Amino acid sequence: MLIRLYKLLLSQHAIPVRLTVKTKIWMAVTSIVLLFSFFVLFYLPAIQTQNLLNNFNKEVQNRASTVALGVKIAMTEQNFQGVQTAMDFVKKDPLLKYVSLLQTDTVRDKSGSRYHVNRTVFKTYPEQRKIDVNAESDDSTVVKRASFSTPVMKGEIMLAFSTREIIQSKRQIRITSLFFSFLVFSVGIIIGFGLARNISVPVLQLRDAATRVGRGDLTQRVLSRSRDEIGELGVAFNKMVNDLSTARQELEARTGELITEKKKSDDLLEGLKKTLFDLKETQEQLIRQEKLASIGQLTKGLVDRLLNPLNYVSNFANISIELLGESKELLAIDKYASDEYVQEELMPLLAMVETNTEKIKEHGVSLTRIVRSMNKLLQVKSDVFIATNLNTFLENQLISYKTEIDKTYSYIPLELIKCTEHQDVTVSILPAEMSLVLFSLLNNAMYSVHEKSLADASFKPKVTVETSFSDDFMEIRIQDNGKGISEVEKKQLFSPFFTTKPTSRGTGLGLFISQDIVRIHKGNIYVDTKLDSFTAFVITLPLSTSPVS
Repeated sequence: MLIRLYKLLLSQHAIPVRLTVKTKIWMAVTSIVLLFSFFVLFYLPAIQTQNLLNNFNKEVQNRASTVALGVKIAMTEQNFQGVQTAMDFVKKDPLLKYVSLLQTDTVRDKSGSRYHVNRTVFKTYPEQRKIDVNAESDDSTVVKRASFSTPVMKGEIMLAFSTREIIQSKRQIRITSLFFSFLVFSVGIIIGFGLARNISVPVLQLRDAATRVGRGDLTQRVLSRSRDEIGELGVAFNKMVNDLSTARQELEARTGELITEKKKSDDLLEGLKKTLFDLKETQEQLIRQEKLASIGQLTKGLVDRLLNPLNYVSNFANISIELLGESKELLAIDKYASDEYVQEELMPLLAMVETNTEKIKEHGVSLTRIVRSMNKLLQVKSDVFIATNLNTFLENQLISYKTEIDKTYSYIPLELIKCTEHQDVTVSILPAEMSLVLFSLLNNAMYSVHEKSLADASFKPKVTVETSFSDDFMEIRIQDNGKGISEVEKKQLFSPFFTTKPTSRGTGLGLFISQDIVRIHKGNIYVDTKLDSFTAFVITLPLSTSPVS
């Protein structure tokens, strides 16, 4: 029970947003004060003001009716002096603004289907005051009308009385309400302080003591001066702290026995972690070597055997093309120029054979390129990693690339954008292998923008090589504004023998070999592309690491 109470105290203290007892007391007192203040300051004055205004409206209406009745009697008896006497009934009232006798006539339009009431001023007091016959009541004036009808005329009595006494009464009511609100607020503050002192202060002391106990200080005790539930809670808290202190002493004794065993287990665990890391590194190494060994077993025996027949095919294709050319020249002499069979039958056949022979030569050369590319996979790679400044390395490689670039691509601008942040950082690379990756990706970019230039004369090709720093990695971004790569092709880019180039232009091994080299560097390579917009190959390399080859 005590332990549960202790956890409850700690959990209450750990809640980020909470309402303390003191806050709840002040909220209760404040709510009562605010409700009473609202009633006294707003509701009660509003009701009293409304009652005063209603009574005043009734009084003005009664006076208007009284005057109208007097005017009606005087008009019926044709006693015009009585009309003045009836209006004098209200003239002495200090709140009167004006009293007016209005004559009302019903006026129909020319068609006789519609009519309206036309009011004209017959007599007014004060006489010089201009009267708006359609005036209505507002905050400062109450306007009331009482109609009458006699054989002589039909009309209305319009009275306008000032509301200044109501406004003064309303102001006095608010002053009184404000005084009582202040009085209630003062009493509420006194009650709030009293409750906070007798309830919240002991609870806060208990909370602070529980917090320090939670931090490990078991010397905390709470003074229980009251005999209510809060005092009982303090006694229970003190007993709980005593029990926890005893339990800690027993725990420390047991902990001392376990420390020695833990040191031994920590050393053993550290050794196991190191062994597991080495095993993972070795496993990755073996998988990579097994992959290369499998490819080597498959292709090593074929490369040498295929190259010789392919050379024969290419050579004999060249000879056949030469022979076909000589044959066409012989058949073009005067002796056979007039022979209809030679010109219409034999010459087309020779042209067809020459075309087919060209195709044999073209595909033979392409197959030779594929075989030679496969042979690159079997070459023994360097295992000496060199710490290199990446910006300097790329700058030198681009200079070298521009000297060896195909003349077809010489018009394409190639720009290096170097990272100016952390210029002193280095990456560990195999220079020859990384140069192979760079040249392969640049050739792909040049080919892409060149093909787009052939299709669009207004297109401005551009290839950039950009370096950047991110966390513990350096990035190389090789980007072109060429045709882009579709999602279907993107999924197969790094598969062996897959290429987006024509058969005679690509082997489909460049990206596969590049990916393998980047992985040896513990890095990563991926493509970012958008159709008809750009293609970017991004290589990430770890900083200052020397991967195991």
